[in-house]
Amino acid sequence: MAENTVTAEQLAQYLNRRGKFGAKTLSILGHYRPFVDAINSDIGKQLLRDAISIYEELLSKVGNLTATPEETMKYAAVREIIMRWSDRLAIYEKNLAEVQKG
Repeated sequence: MAENTVTAEQLAQYLNRRGKFGAKTLSILGHYRPFVDAINSDIGKQLLRDAISIYEELLSKVGNLTATPEETMKYAAVREIIMRWSDRLAIYEKNLAEVQKG
């Protein structure tokens, strides 16, 4: 992940250049920041590792066509969770990079 800091100069340049759109970007960053902080915590990292581990195990079974219907449903649920987490992190990173450019 990118450096999670923004200097006062970067922020001022960004807001000056982007106006209302800049304020919307800052709102998005504020919205997703608690999630990013949680994922970066020790517990968040462990949850992510566990989700990926379960996903990989189930993916193998689904790919080999040996998964039970229950395992297929678990796979779909874990995949959806990982995709949502990934989307949130991507949105945060994209907006943070915009602000850091100034």
